[in-house]
Amino acid sequence: MRNLSIVIQIAIINILVFSIFISIFIYKNYSIVSNQLVLLQNEKIDSIIKTITPIISINLTLGLEDNIKEIVNESIKLHKELIGIEVINNGNEVIYKNINSDIKNAKMYNIILEDTIIKSKIGELKVFYTFSSIYSKLLSEFYQFLAFMAIFFILSLLISSFLIKQNLKPLIKLKESMKNYSLHKNNTLKEDNFKNEISVINNSAIKMIKKIEEELEKRILYEKEIMQKNRLASMGEMLDNIAHQWRQPLMKINAIVLNTDRSIELKKYDEKYLQDRLNDISQAVFYMSNTIDTFREFLNPLKIKHIFEIKQTIEKSINVLNTLLKDVDINITEKEIYLDAYESEFMQVIISILSNSIEIFKEREIKEKSININIYENDNNYLINIEDNAGGIKNEIIDKIFEPYFTTKHKSGGTGMGLYISKLIMQTSFKGDIKVQNKDDRAIFILEIPKGKEF
Repeated sequence: MRNLSIVIQIAIINILVFSIFISIFIYKNYSIVSNQLVLLQNEKIDSIIKTITPIISINLTLGLEDNIKEIVNESIKLHKELIGIEVINNGNEVIYKNINSDIKNAKMYNIILEDTIIKSKIGELKVFYTFSSIYSKLLSEFYQFLAFMAIFFILSLLISSFLIKQNLKPLIKLKESMKNYSLHKNNTLKEDNFKNEISVINNSAIKMIKKIEEELEKRILYEKEIMQKNRLASMGEMLDNIAHQWRQPLMKINAIVLNTDRSIELKKYDEKYLQDRLNDISQAVFYMSNTIDTFREFLNPLKIKHIFEIKQTIEKSINVLNTLLKDVDINITEKEIYLDAYESEFMQVIISILSNSIEIFKEREIKEKSININIYENDNNYLINIEDNAGGIKNEIIDKIFEPYFTTKHKSGGTGMGLYISKLIMQTSFKGDIKVQNKDDRAIFILEIPKGKEF
Protein backbone atom coordinates (compact mmCIF):
# COMPACT_ATOMS: atom_id res chain seq x y z
CA MET A 1 0.00 0.00 0.00
CA ARG A 2 2.83 2.40 0.85
CA ASN A 3 4.40 1.87 -2.58
CA LEU A 4 1.23 3.04 -4.39
CA SER A 5 0.73 6.64 -5.42
CA ILE A 6 -1.43 8.89 -3.23
CA VAL A 7 -4.16 9.10 -5.89
CA ILE A 8 -4.45 5.29 -6.11
CA GLN A 9 -4.49 5.00 -2.31
CA ILE A 10 -7.34 7.52 -2.08
CA ALA A 11 -9.22 5.70 -4.87
CA ILE A 12 -8.94 2.38 -3.00
CA ILE A 13 -10.13 4.00 0.24
CA ASN A 14 -13.10 5.60 -1.57
CA ILE A 15 -14.07 2.27 -3.14
CA LEU A 16 -13.96 0.53 0.24
CA VAL A 17 -16.03 3.30 1.88
CA PHE A 18 -18.53 3.24 -1.00
CA SER A 19 -18.87 -0.57 -0.79
CA ILE A 20 -19.44 -0.47 2.97
CA PHE A 21 -22.00 2.32 2.57
CA ILE A 22 -23.97 0.43 -0.11
CA SER A 23 -23.88 -2.80 1.93
CA ILE A 24 -25.27 -1.06 5.01
CA PHE A 25 -27.89 0.72 2.90
CA ILE A 26 -29.08 -2.55 1.35
CA TYR A 27 -29.10 -4.35 4.69
CA LYS A 28 -31.09 -1.61 6.41
CA ASN A 29 -33.57 -0.68 3.68
CA TYR A 30 -34.16 -3.57 1.30
CA SER A 31 -36.33 -5.72 3.62
CA ILE A 32 -38.25 -2.67 4.88
CA VAL A 33 -39.03 -1.42 1.39
CA SER A 34 -39.99 -4.88 0.08
CA ASN A 35 -42.34 -5.48 3.05
CA GLN A 36 -43.97 -2.13 2.53
CA LEU A 37 -44.49 -2.88 -1.13
CA VAL A 38 -46.00 -6.27 -0.30
CA LEU A 39 -48.49 -4.64 2.09
CA LEU A 40 -49.42 -2.10 -0.54
CA GLN A 41 -49.84 -4.86 -3.11
CA ASN A 42 -52.07 -6.88 -0.77
CA GLU A 43 -54.25 -3.83 -0.35
CA LYS A 44 -54.34 -3.47 -4.11
CA ILE A 45 -55.38 -7.14 -4.56
CA ASP A 46 -58.13 -6.66 -1.96
CA SER A 47 -59.35 -3.58 -3.80
CA ILE A 48 -59.40 -5.40 -7.18
CA ILE A 49 -61.29 -8.37 -5.76
CA LYS A 50 -63.82 -6.17 -3.96
CA THR A 51 -64.38 -4.36 -7.25
CA ILE A 52 -64.92 -7.37 -9.54
CA THR A 53 -66.70 -9.68 -7.06
CA PRO A 54 -70.10 -7.85 -7.04
CA ILE A 55 -70.02 -7.46 -10.86
CA ILE A 56 -69.31 -11.16 -11.42
CA SER A 57 -72.02 -12.11 -8.85
CA ILE A 58 -74.65 -10.06 -10.67
CA ASN A 59 -73.68 -11.49 -14.07
CA LEU A 60 -73.58 -15.02 -12.64
CA THR A 61 -77.09 -14.54 -11.13
CA LEU A 62 -78.36 -13.32 -14.50
CA GLY A 63 -76.49 -16.08 -16.36
CA LEU A 64 -74.50 -13.61 -18.47
CA GLU A 65 -71.41 -15.75 -19.07
CA ASP A 66 -70.06 -13.58 -21.88
CA ASN A 67 -70.00 -10.61 -19.55
CA ILE A 68 -68.14 -12.70 -16.96
CA LYS A 69 -65.51 -13.67 -19.56
CA GLU A 70 -65.08 -10.04 -20.55
CA ILE A 71 -64.72 -8.90 -16.92
CA VAL A 72 -62.15 -11.66 -16.15
CA ASN A 73 -60.06 -10.98 -19.26
CA GLU A 74 -60.14 -7.23 -18.72
CA SER A 75 -59.12 -7.57 -15.06
CA ILE A 76 -56.11 -9.81 -15.88
CA LYS A 77 -55.12 -7.46 -18.67
CA LEU A 78 -55.24 -4.37 -16.44
CA HIS A 79 -53.52 -5.84 -13.39
CA LYS A 80 -50.15 -7.57 -13.88
CA GLU A 81 -50.30 -9.08 -10.40
CA LEU A 82 -53.24 -11.31 -11.50
CA ILE A 83 -52.11 -14.44 -13.34
CA GLY A 84 -55.45 -16.29 -13.35
CA ILE A 85 -59.18 -16.11 -12.47
CA GLU A 86 -61.58 -19.02 -12.18
CA VAL A 87 -65.41 -18.66 -11.78
CA ILE A 88 -67.31 -21.71 -10.48
CA ASN A 89 -71.10 -22.07 -10.07
CA ASN A 90 -72.96 -23.80 -7.21
CA GLY A 91 -72.71 -27.13 -8.94
CA ASN A 92 -68.88 -26.90 -9.02
CA GLU A 93 -68.92 -26.33 -12.75
CA VAL A 94 -66.32 -23.91 -14.14
CA ILE A 95 -68.16 -21.06 -15.78
CA TYR A 96 -64.98 -19.44 -17.07
CA LYS A 97 -61.28 -19.91 -16.45
CA ASN A 98 -58.36 -17.74 -17.64
CA ILE A 99 -54.85 -18.78 -16.47
CA ASN A 100 -51.94 -16.85 -18.04
CA SER A 101 -49.03 -18.76 -16.53
CA ASP A 102 -48.04 -21.51 -14.09
CA ILE A 103 -49.96 -21.11 -10.83
CA LYS A 104 -47.89 -23.61 -8.87
CA ASN A 105 -46.10 -20.94 -6.83
CA ALA A 106 -48.90 -18.38 -7.01
CA LYS A 107 -51.08 -17.26 -4.12
CA MET A 108 -54.83 -17.86 -4.26
CA TYR A 109 -57.68 -15.67 -3.07
CA ASN A 110 -60.96 -17.72 -2.68
CA ILE A 111 -64.24 -15.76 -2.40
CA ILE A 112 -67.84 -16.97 -2.03
CA LEU A 113 -70.15 -15.44 -4.65
CA GLU A 114 -73.58 -14.54 -3.28
CA ASP A 115 -76.87 -13.50 -4.81
CA THR A 116 -76.99 -9.73 -4.39
CA ILE A 117 -80.67 -9.82 -3.35
CA ILE A 118 -81.31 -12.97 -1.25
CA LYS A 119 -77.67 -13.30 -0.16
CA SER A 120 -77.45 -17.01 -0.91
CA LYS A 121 -74.39 -18.76 -2.30
CA ILE A 122 -74.37 -18.98 -6.08
CA GLY A 123 -70.70 -19.96 -6.67
CA GLU A 124 -67.01 -19.30 -5.99
CA LEU A 125 -64.38 -16.94 -7.33
CA LYS A 126 -60.73 -18.05 -7.30
CA VAL A 127 -58.15 -15.36 -7.99
CA PHE A 128 -54.49 -16.40 -8.53
CA TYR A 129 -51.86 -13.71 -8.07
CA THR A 130 -48.11 -13.28 -7.50
CA PHE A 131 -45.76 -10.57 -6.31
CA SER A 132 -42.92 -11.37 -8.77
CA SER A 133 -43.61 -8.18 -10.64
CA ILE A 134 -43.23 -6.26 -7.41
CA TYR A 135 -39.79 -7.76 -6.75
CA SER A 136 -38.68 -7.32 -10.34
CA LYS A 137 -39.74 -3.71 -10.15
CA LEU A 138 -37.98 -3.29 -6.85
CA LEU A 139 -34.86 -4.97 -8.25
CA SER A 140 -34.99 -2.80 -11.35
CA GLU A 141 -35.23 0.34 -9.27
CA PHE A 142 -32.41 -0.93 -7.06
CA TYR A 143 -30.19 -1.51 -10.09
CA GLN A 144 -30.98 1.98 -11.30
CA PHE A 145 -30.05 3.31 -7.88
CA LEU A 146 -26.76 1.37 -7.96
CA ALA A 147 -25.98 2.65 -11.46
CA PHE A 148 -26.67 6.21 -10.36
CA MET A 149 -24.48 5.77 -7.28
CA ALA A 150 -21.68 4.21 -9.37
CA ILE A 151 -21.78 7.10 -11.85
CA PHE A 152 -21.84 9.59 -9.00
CA PHE A 153 -18.94 7.79 -7.31
CA ILE A 154 -16.84 7.65 -10.51
CA LEU A 155 -17.43 11.33 -11.18
CA SER A 156 -16.54 12.26 -7.60
CA LEU A 157 -13.44 10.03 -7.82
CA LEU A 158 -12.32 11.67 -11.08
CA ILE A 159 -12.93 15.15 -9.70
CA SER A 160 -11.14 14.39 -6.42
CA SER A 161 -8.23 12.77 -8.33
CA PHE A 162 -7.94 15.84 -10.55
CA LEU A 163 -7.98 18.16 -7.53
CA ILE A 164 -5.43 16.00 -5.68
CA LYS A 165 -3.10 15.96 -8.71
CA GLN A 166 -3.44 19.71 -9.06
CA ASN A 167 -2.60 20.19 -5.38
CA LEU A 168 0.27 17.71 -5.54
CA LYS A 169 1.87 19.36 -8.59
CA PRO A 170 4.39 21.33 -6.49
CA LEU A 171 5.54 18.17 -4.70
CA ILE A 172 5.68 16.21 -7.98
CA LYS A 173 7.81 18.95 -9.54
CA LEU A 174 10.01 18.92 -6.46
CA LYS A 175 10.42 15.13 -6.73
CA GLU A 176 11.38 15.36 -10.42
CA SER A 177 13.81 18.19 -9.70
CA MET A 178 15.43 16.18 -6.88
CA LYS A 179 15.99 13.20 -9.22
CA ASN A 180 18.44 15.28 -11.27
CA TYR A 181 19.60 17.41 -8.36
CA SER A 182 23.26 18.22 -8.03
CA LEU A 183 25.00 20.72 -5.82
CA HIS A 184 27.21 21.75 -8.74
CA LYS A 185 24.35 22.33 -11.23
CA ASN A 186 22.13 25.38 -11.56
CA ASN A 187 19.00 24.00 -9.93
CA THR A 188 15.69 25.84 -10.45
CA LEU A 189 13.69 25.07 -7.34
CA LYS A 190 10.87 27.61 -7.07
CA GLU A 191 8.49 28.16 -4.20
CA ASP A 192 4.74 27.90 -4.82
CA ASN A 193 2.52 30.98 -4.48
CA PHE A 194 -0.53 29.18 -3.05
CA LYS A 195 -1.19 28.90 0.66
CA ASN A 196 -2.68 25.42 1.04
CA GLU A 197 -1.08 22.66 3.12
CA ILE A 198 0.70 20.98 0.16
CA SER A 199 2.23 24.28 -0.94
CA VAL A 200 3.38 24.97 2.61
CA ILE A 201 5.09 21.55 2.72
CA ASN A 202 6.64 22.12 -0.72
CA ASN A 203 7.92 25.57 0.19
CA SER A 204 9.31 24.29 3.50
CA ALA A 205 11.16 21.51 1.66
CA ILE A 206 12.63 23.99 -0.87
CA LYS A 207 13.74 26.30 1.95
CA MET A 208 15.33 23.35 3.73
CA ILE A 209 17.16 22.30 0.51
CA LYS A 210 18.45 25.85 0.01
CA LYS A 211 19.60 25.94 3.62
CA ILE A 212 21.38 22.60 3.16
CA GLU A 213 23.03 23.98 -0.01
CA GLU A 214 24.29 27.01 1.93
CA GLU A 215 25.61 24.83 4.74
CA LEU A 216 27.29 22.47 2.25
CA GLU A 217 28.92 25.39 0.47
CA LYS A 218 30.22 26.64 3.81
CA ARG A 219 31.40 23.13 4.66
CA ILE A 220 33.20 22.76 1.30
CA LEU A 221 34.92 26.14 1.72
CA TYR A 222 35.87 25.21 5.28
CA GLU A 223 37.33 21.86 4.18
CA LYS A 224 39.25 23.51 1.33
CA GLU A 225 40.66 26.02 3.81
CA ILE A 226 41.60 23.21 6.21
CA MET A 227 43.26 21.21 3.44
CA GLN A 228 45.18 24.28 2.27
CA LYS A 229 46.40 24.93 5.81
CA ASN A 230 47.35 21.28 6.17
CA ARG A 231 49.21 21.39 2.85
CA LEU A 232 51.13 24.48 3.99
CA ALA A 233 51.99 22.71 7.24
CA SER A 234 53.06 19.67 5.21
CA MET A 235 55.25 21.92 3.04
CA GLY A 236 57.06 23.12 6.15
CA GLU A 237 57.62 19.53 7.26
CA MET A 238 58.75 18.55 3.76
CA LEU A 239 61.26 21.42 3.59
CA ASP A 240 62.65 20.22 6.88
CA ASN A 241 62.93 16.69 5.43
CA ILE A 242 64.62 18.03 2.29
CA ALA A 243 67.14 19.80 4.50
CA HIS A 244 67.78 16.50 6.36
CA GLN A 245 68.08 14.49 3.14
CA TRP A 246 70.34 17.02 1.42
CA ARG A 247 72.70 17.48 4.37
CA GLN A 248 74.52 14.17 3.84
CA PRO A 249 75.06 14.43 0.05
CA LEU A 250 76.12 18.08 0.40
CA MET A 251 78.64 17.09 3.04
CA LYS A 252 79.82 14.28 0.76
CA ILE A 253 80.23 16.70 -2.19
CA ASN A 254 82.06 19.15 0.07
CA ALA A 255 84.43 16.39 1.23
CA ILE A 256 85.07 15.25 -2.37
CA VAL A 257 85.82 18.86 -3.43
CA LEU A 258 88.24 19.36 -0.50
CA ASN A 259 90.03 16.06 -1.14
CA THR A 260 90.27 16.75 -4.89
CA ASP A 261 91.55 20.25 -4.23
CA ARG A 262 94.22 18.87 -1.88
CA SER A 263 95.25 16.21 -4.39
CA ILE A 264 95.56 18.82 -7.14
CA GLU A 265 97.61 21.02 -4.81
CA LEU A 266 99.98 18.12 -4.05
CA LYS A 267 99.85 16.99 -7.67
CA LYS A 268 98.84 13.51 -6.55
CA TYR A 269 96.13 12.78 -9.07
CA ASP A 270 95.58 11.27 -12.45
CA GLU A 271 92.71 11.25 -14.96
CA LYS A 272 91.05 8.15 -13.44
CA TYR A 273 91.11 9.76 -9.96
CA LEU A 274 89.40 12.90 -11.24
CA GLN A 275 86.82 10.87 -13.20
CA ASP A 276 85.95 8.82 -10.08
CA ARG A 277 85.52 11.96 -8.01
CA LEU A 278 83.27 13.51 -10.68
CA ASN A 279 81.15 10.34 -10.75
CA ASP A 280 80.79 10.52 -6.95
CA ILE A 281 79.64 14.14 -7.20
CA SER A 282 77.24 13.21 -10.06
CA GLN A 283 75.65 10.41 -7.96
CA ALA A 284 75.14 12.78 -5.02
CA VAL A 285 73.54 15.41 -7.28
CA PHE A 286 71.33 12.74 -8.90
CA TYR A 287 70.15 11.64 -5.43
CA MET A 288 69.35 15.25 -4.55
CA SER A 289 67.50 15.74 -7.86
CA ASN A 290 65.39 12.63 -7.25
CA THR A 291 64.56 13.96 -3.80
CA ILE A 292 63.34 17.24 -5.30
CA ASP A 293 61.23 15.39 -7.93
CA THR A 294 59.57 13.27 -5.21
CA PHE A 295 58.73 16.30 -3.07
CA ARG A 296 57.53 18.31 -6.09
CA GLU A 297 55.18 15.46 -7.08
CA PHE A 298 53.76 15.34 -3.58
CA LEU A 299 53.36 19.11 -3.24
CA ASN A 300 51.88 19.65 -6.74
CA PRO A 301 48.73 21.83 -6.17
CA LEU A 302 47.09 20.59 -9.39
CA LYS A 303 44.95 17.47 -8.98
CA ILE A 304 45.89 15.32 -11.96
CA LYS A 305 44.41 11.86 -12.23
CA HIS A 306 46.60 9.16 -13.72
CA ILE A 307 47.31 5.45 -13.38
CA PHE A 308 49.78 4.50 -10.65
CA GLU A 309 50.86 1.32 -8.90
CA ILE A 310 50.05 1.30 -5.17
CA LYS A 311 53.33 -0.28 -4.00
CA GLN A 312 55.48 2.13 -6.00
CA THR A 313 53.56 5.14 -4.65
CA ILE A 314 53.98 3.87 -1.09
CA GLU A 315 57.74 3.55 -1.72
CA LYS A 316 57.77 7.16 -2.99
CA SER A 317 56.04 8.24 0.23
CA ILE A 318 58.64 6.35 2.27
CA ASN A 319 61.40 8.14 0.33
CA VAL A 320 59.90 11.50 1.32
CA LEU A 321 60.35 10.49 4.98
CA ASN A 322 63.60 8.66 4.33
CA THR A 323 65.70 10.35 7.02
CA LEU A 324 62.97 9.89 9.66
CA LEU A 325 62.50 6.20 8.79
CA LYS A 326 66.16 5.17 8.50
CA ASP A 327 66.06 3.11 11.73
CA VAL A 328 62.60 1.58 11.04
CA ASP A 329 62.26 -1.90 9.55
CA ILE A 330 59.64 -1.54 6.79
CA ASN A 331 58.11 -4.54 5.02
CA ILE A 332 55.75 -4.23 2.02
CA THR A 333 53.90 -7.16 0.43
CA GLU A 334 54.53 -7.81 -3.26
CA LYS A 335 51.00 -7.20 -4.56
CA GLU A 336 50.64 -5.38 -7.88
CA ILE A 337 47.48 -3.23 -7.96
CA TYR A 338 46.93 -0.21 -10.21
CA LEU A 339 44.60 2.74 -9.58
CA ASP A 340 43.46 5.49 -11.92
CA ALA A 341 43.24 8.27 -9.33
CA TYR A 342 45.10 11.16 -7.66
CA GLU A 343 48.55 9.89 -6.70
CA SER A 344 49.62 12.99 -4.76
CA GLU A 345 46.58 12.71 -2.47
CA PHE A 346 47.23 9.00 -1.94
CA MET A 347 50.82 9.88 -0.99
CA GLN A 348 49.50 12.48 1.46
CA VAL A 349 47.41 9.80 3.23
CA ILE A 350 50.36 7.36 3.43
CA ILE A 351 52.77 10.08 4.66
CA SER A 352 50.25 11.20 7.30
CA ILE A 353 49.90 7.64 8.69
CA LEU A 354 53.68 7.01 8.59
CA SER A 355 54.35 10.38 10.26
CA ASN A 356 51.91 9.41 13.00
CA SER A 357 53.89 6.17 13.58
CA ILE A 358 57.21 8.08 13.62
CA GLU A 359 55.90 10.44 16.32
CA ILE A 360 54.64 7.54 18.47
CA PHE A 361 57.94 5.66 18.07
CA LYS A 362 59.77 8.76 19.29
CA GLU A 363 57.33 9.53 22.12
CA ARG A 364 57.37 5.97 23.51
CA GLU A 365 61.09 5.45 22.83
CA ILE A 366 60.58 2.20 20.92
CA LYS A 367 63.95 0.53 20.28
CA GLU A 368 63.13 -2.03 17.58
CA LYS A 369 60.79 -0.20 15.27
CA SER A 370 58.88 -1.96 12.51
CA ILE A 371 56.11 -1.07 10.05
CA ASN A 372 54.33 -3.72 7.97
CA ILE A 373 52.34 -2.68 4.91
CA ASN A 374 50.02 -5.31 3.47
CA ILE A 375 48.42 -4.70 0.05
CA TYR A 376 45.57 -7.05 -0.90
CA GLU A 377 42.04 -7.17 -2.32
CA ASN A 378 38.67 -8.87 -1.82
CA ASP A 379 35.54 -9.07 -3.98
CA ASN A 380 34.57 -5.44 -3.39
CA ASN A 381 37.63 -3.45 -2.31
CA TYR A 382 41.34 -2.88 -2.60
CA LEU A 383 42.81 -2.77 0.91
CA ILE A 384 46.05 -1.45 2.39
CA ASN A 385 46.87 -2.35 6.00
CA ILE A 386 49.59 -0.23 7.68
CA GLU A 387 50.58 -1.49 11.11
CA ASP A 388 53.35 -0.52 13.51
CA ASN A 389 54.65 -2.00 16.76
CA ALA A 390 54.45 1.23 18.79
CA GLY A 391 52.02 -0.26 21.34
CA GLY A 392 48.69 0.60 19.73
CA ILE A 393 46.27 3.46 20.36
CA LYS A 394 44.68 4.08 23.74
CA ASN A 395 41.09 2.83 23.87
CA GLU A 396 39.78 6.13 25.24
CA ILE A 397 40.99 8.08 22.19
CA ILE A 398 40.82 5.54 19.35
CA ASP A 399 37.34 6.79 18.29
CA LYS A 400 38.53 10.42 18.23
CA ILE A 401 41.73 10.30 16.19
CA PHE A 402 39.95 11.17 12.91
CA GLU A 403 38.27 14.24 14.41
CA PRO A 404 39.58 17.67 13.33
CA TYR A 405 42.08 19.34 15.68
CA PHE A 406 42.40 16.23 17.85
CA THR A 407 46.08 15.67 18.76
CA THR A 408 48.20 14.16 21.51
CA LYS A 409 51.33 15.92 20.18
CA HIS A 410 50.89 19.34 21.80
CA LYS A 411 54.56 19.55 22.80
CA SER A 412 55.78 18.82 19.29
CA GLY A 413 53.28 21.25 17.74
CA GLY A 414 50.86 18.77 16.18
CA THR A 415 47.85 20.36 14.44
CA GLY A 416 45.49 17.40 14.80
CA MET A 417 44.47 17.68 11.15
CA GLY A 418 46.61 15.01 9.45
CA LEU A 419 44.38 11.98 10.04
CA TYR A 420 41.22 14.06 9.61
CA ILE A 421 42.40 15.22 6.18
CA SER A 422 43.44 11.63 5.34
CA LYS A 423 39.92 10.36 6.09
CA LEU A 424 38.45 13.23 4.08
CA ILE A 425 40.67 12.37 1.08
CA MET A 426 39.76 8.67 1.25
CA GLN A 427 36.03 9.44 1.38
CA THR A 428 35.90 12.17 -1.28
CA SER A 429 38.73 11.45 -3.74
CA PHE A 430 38.70 7.64 -3.51
CA LYS A 431 35.03 6.98 -2.54
CA GLY A 432 36.39 4.74 0.23
CA ASP A 433 37.29 5.02 3.89
CA ILE A 434 40.06 4.73 6.46
CA LYS A 435 39.66 2.80 9.71
CA VAL A 436 41.87 1.95 12.66
CA GLN A 437 42.01 -0.91 15.16
CA ASN A 438 44.33 -2.35 17.78
CA LYS A 439 45.73 -5.87 17.63
CA ASP A 440 48.04 -6.96 20.45
CA ASP A 441 50.71 -4.21 20.66
CA ARG A 442 50.11 -2.95 17.13
CA ALA A 443 47.93 -0.21 15.67
CA ILE A 444 46.52 -1.10 12.23
CA PHE A 445 45.26 1.54 9.80
CA ILE A 446 43.06 0.02 7.06
CA LEU A 447 42.55 1.90 3.79
CA GLU A 448 39.53 0.74 1.79
CA ILE A 449 39.21 1.68 -1.90
CA PRO A 450 36.12 0.30 -3.69
CA LYS A 451 36.50 -1.51 -7.00
CA GLY A 452 34.74 -0.43 -10.17
CA LYS A 453 34.22 3.22 -9.19
CA GLU A 454 35.46 6.25 -11.06
CA PHE A 455 37.42 8.63 -8.85
